[in-house]
Amino acid sequence: MTDTEPGPFRAQTIELFFDLVFVFTITQITHLIEHAHGAVDFLHALAVLMLVWWMYGGYIWLTNHAHTPKSMRLVLMAALAGFLLMALAIPESAGDGRLLFGAAYLAIVLLHFAAFVWQGGPSAARAMLRIVPFNLAAAALVIGSSLIEGSWSWILLLSPALLYVLVSVLNTGEGFALDVGHFVERHGLLLIIVLGEIVIATGSGFAVLPHSPGDFASLFLAVALIGTLWWSYFDRDDQRAEHRMAAADNRRRTRIALFGYNGAHLFMIAGLILVAAGLKALIAAQIDPGAAGQAHAAHGNDALLLYGLALYLAFDTAFRAQLGLRPLGARLMGAVVALTVAVVAPLHGIPMLAAAVVLMIVMLFAEGRIEADTPP
Repeated sequence: MTDTEPGPFRAQTIELFFDLVFVFTITQITHLIEHAHGAVDFLHALAVLMLVWWMYGGYIWLTNHAHTPKSMRLVLMAALAGFLLMALAIPESAGDGRLLFGAAYLAIVLLHFAAFVWQGGPSAARAMLRIVPFNLAAAALVIGSSLIEGSWSWILLLSPALLYVLVSVLNTGEGFALDVGHFVERHGLLLIIVLGEIVIATGSGFAVLPHSPGDFASLFLAVALIGTLWWSYFDRDDQRAEHRMAAADNRRRTRIALFGYNGAHLFMIAGLILVAAGLKALIAAQIDPGAAGQAHAAHGNDALLLYGLALYLAFDTAFRAQLGLRPLGARLMGAVVALTVAVVAPLHGIPMLAAAVVLMIVMLFAEGRIEADTPP
């Protein structure tokens, strides 16, 4: 590369500023999970996450295609306000906040389309004309959810998933030219934010200073678990994924972006949010086991840790399969073991946390051995 040639486009500070609203959004969704009382509540939380993730991903596509000239800074700041309104409405997204959530979602969709037409160029504008009807229909469903009886609103909130799957299947990548380095980096940064939510949840679980050996054990085991989760993605997978995407043609690259990053990453993040909620409940019960409600949390909500770990590993396996990254067996087996222990084994508290850490370490070690024994 000469001095006159532009370097690779990477995440800009305005995008990192924009990501601050994603931090708050993940915290709000984690609170939904913490107060969930049944399958409907979990589906509602998944629907909210899916809606936010789809349009947040849309803005990653926007900045990836149009980059971030000064005019785009105003677009991202306006979008930040829309996402912040949505995030504020999340705790009441099954009640009084439904209409605000839907109206903010519609505004975000319209701004996204206008910015693509304005900054994306003719080919991207034509491509967006094929996509925006689906996004508008999704917004209409979200607003419609505010007009029906609350206990059924989650169905309309979740129904846009069908539209998003259809868009992903029909999208050939025509009109879009993904900048691979930026795209991979942006999704990695968002995953770091979700791992940060697990750190926040761990700290929030300590209502008082740790004082007993069990308190310190839970703290160090929590840090070890977060470390292994980071290691499972950022040791090499993000770099290998970037190389695989760069080597693919535009159609294949678009498939990876839609099904690997927009799709699999949604459920990977959902799994990490469950881990955060379960870890917070586990630590809170460890710190003050005599508090009202903590016994229930210790034998209920902390199980979300293993369910979340299983979900994360299962869809991380799917992501790796989409990219052609190997090995897959150890990670898939890790998901199966985590789910089995959650369902069958009567583990709670520190033993459950220790089991999760051991599982992740063994899985990562096994993958390392398999890779070392596999000829290049």
